[in-house]
Amino acid sequence: MFISKNPFSNSGIKWGALLFLVAFNWQCARTVQVDDIENIPVPTPADEAFANVYSSLDGHWKGQFFIFQPKAVEARNDEILYNLDRSIVQSSKLAMVNSLVVDQFYESESPYFQKVKIIDVYPETGEKVESLGVNKVQDGKMWCVVRKPDETIIHKGSMAGSNTIIWQRTEENPQRVEYFQETVLPNSYEIIGWGYYEGDDLSKMPRNWFYAQYQRSAEGQ
Repeated sequence: MFISKNPFSNSGIKWGALLFLVAFNWQCARTVQVDDIENIPVPTPADEAFANVYSSLDGHWKGQFFIFQPKAVEARNDEILYNLDRSIVQSSKLAMVNSLVVDQFYESESPYFQKVKIIDVYPETGEKVESLGVNKVQDGKMWCVVRKPDETIIHKGSMAGSNTIIWQRTEENPQRVEYFQETVLPNSYEIIGWGYYEGDDLSKMPRNWFYAQYQRSAEGQ
């Protein structure tokens, strides 16, 4: 029996391959890297639990950011490091070594993506540094990405109560280990945190501590 060759078999394979490539390229095109501060990731079902998690920050905030160092470096105590409160930076064991005057601007573009602009002014020199970034939810995770003139900083977030976010990063070469507690109230928000940097001994308490207090600015100021 003569069986004729299917005239559509080769073309069907070609069309199938073409559709696969189109779908693959579309998927790649819609993938947004974590450090991307321009493109809004496509929301996923895992993101829904974090809808509007950053909305309380929307607006203009003004305040100061303080940097402290210990007068003597002590053995590491995780009970202190992961249970932060204002009394730590008020302790006589720390001395303020620098401060910045800060303006921060937040604008949510979706329930999962918030644009950020930060203007830091160093009072002693008058130097002004402007940074751009985003707070975003991507693939069920909270991220803060800030693009400074000399580096891009990425912190991963988690909720610690309804008003507090914990931001942290752990990087090697160079060493960057940071932990911040950010508590947002209707007209003020507070940051308490610490950091280890290149050359710091992780078995000791951090050599750098941070505290910031910002107030919501009236519109137009």
